[in-house]
Amino acid sequence: MGDVLRGRGVEAGRYGAGMLLLPDNSLVHRGDWEQFHSTFKVSPDRNTAVTVVCNADAPDHFRAANRLMAIWTT
Repeated sequence: MGDVLRGRGVEAGRYGAGMLLLPDNSLVHRGDWEQFHSTFKVSPDRNTAVTVVCNADAPDHFRAANRLMAIWTT
């Protein structure tokens, strides 16, 4: 899981095949390539997914994905 997610409050989870299963049963995949940073998140009920892609370090794409998910699932 690494220190990247711990710094965002994620302390537990299971990792495999590029996907992280969080304790709330949501799925997350993070990726970085050259100047691009992305987060893909699937809701615990598997009915909603969001993707955030940024080309700068300033936006926190992990938190942005969580906030977008909250909009559609609450």
